[in-house]
Amino acid sequence: MTRIVVALSSLILSVVLFASGNAFVNSLLGVRMSLSGIDSMTIGSVLFFFALGFVIGSRVCQRIIQRVGHIRAFAVFSAAIAIAALIYPMWQSVWLWSVLRFFSGIAAAGLIMTVESWFSCVATEGNRARLFSMYQIFFYSAVAGGQLLLQVAPPESAVPFSIAAILLVASLIPLAMSHMHSPNIEAVEALPMVEVYREAPLGVIASLLNGVVMSGFYAMAPVYATGTGLDVEQISVYMAVAILSAMIIAGPIGYFCDRHDRARVMLVATLIAGLAGAAVFLIGDLSFLWLCAFTAVFFGLAASIYSIAVAITNDRMTQNQIVAASATLLTAYGIGNLIGPLLNAGVMNAIGANGFYVTNSLLLGLLVVFILRDLQRVPALSPDEQEDFVAVSPDVLPVMVELDPRNEEYDEDEKTLDDLFFDPKESDLEEEAEAAQKASSGVIP
Repeated sequence: MTRIVVALSSLILSVVLFASGNAFVNSLLGVRMSLSGIDSMTIGSVLFFFALGFVIGSRVCQRIIQRVGHIRAFAVFSAAIAIAALIYPMWQSVWLWSVLRFFSGIAAAGLIMTVESWFSCVATEGNRARLFSMYQIFFYSAVAGGQLLLQVAPPESAVPFSIAAILLVASLIPLAMSHMHSPNIEAVEALPMVEVYREAPLGVIASLLNGVVMSGFYAMAPVYATGTGLDVEQISVYMAVAILSAMIIAGPIGYFCDRHDRARVMLVATLIAGLAGAAVFLIGDLSFLWLCAFTAVFFGLAASIYSIAVAITNDRMTQNQIVAASATLLTAYGIGNLIGPLLNAGVMNAIGANGFYVTNSLLLGLLVVFILRDLQRVPALSPDEQEDFVAVSPDVLPVMVELDPRNEEYDEDEKTLDDLFFDPKESDLEEEAEAAQKASSGVIP
């Protein structure tokens, strides 16, 4: 495993630089627009276009990557997001920023697809579980670190956007200096959503509502924090604490999910998360420390809902349906992503910044109702009948979902580290170039 991590070090470094720069821009825009006096509904509308672009990009970027190769595609996508980051402070136009967010979403989906297919290239039956976990840890640690960059310079200036662009462009360097070849991207077909809903209705509903809550948080939490009077330094810590809490809570959630009925675990997690969000709204003027504590509970538990939804769905699917069912749940989550920013923005625009926690607590309350309904209608499985729990982030694409350790239909080719760095096509080109050089010198190859 150590050899694989070393071999993938250039890719990991590129992922960290990209994820931190992109996360920085996402939060920075919300804070910048809020400080400029733009109303919540307009901010939510602008940020909605990133989610729209991401959903579309997850469908169209595969062709671009296959046409130009992974390293060139990574360069194109990263450069596009970096260019957008540099344009934002030049013209503060909500129409222009909406267009830039849309294309940034497409590019972000392409970048993640490129990275995930590289990880998939070196996965084997023996290491894919660790690779699956390692990727998520590096990615979300970088996202949390990106939030702390809000403290570097005033959001009203062009400096933060320039720093984000530097990180995004710098992510090109490690890959450009490597000799990694382009792996194939296998298309993953999703099951019809009606079929998945018929077998595991709670999995589909929970994924959809979780998409609304998570996208609403990423888009509007910085706006909420600005509207309640937090300074930029506090906002960066507030966002970082929330994201890190999701990583920490994933472990205990997995422990309980493997030992108890998963629908009941989801019920408890959803109920506590909803109460934590409601407490922020009802108590009102909380100290910063208590705000971070309640938000850590709210976001950490809410972020676990998707993993539990995937586990519940997989428990009721055959082994050869796991990847396709997971792709369907990602689609449901993506639909929720489109709703989250607009719904949160609309409520916040109507009743103020605290509408953020009102919206998400009500959404979690609605999910509690669906869980109770499911518990009455669907027989519970014993722990022995359940698949092993795996913490899954919804911000991956089906390329990475295929590595889910529960996927016993995983098609493993013979893969070595040489396969990662040795490209037969490149070797053929080198031989042709050498033959041409000898021919031009009068030497018959």
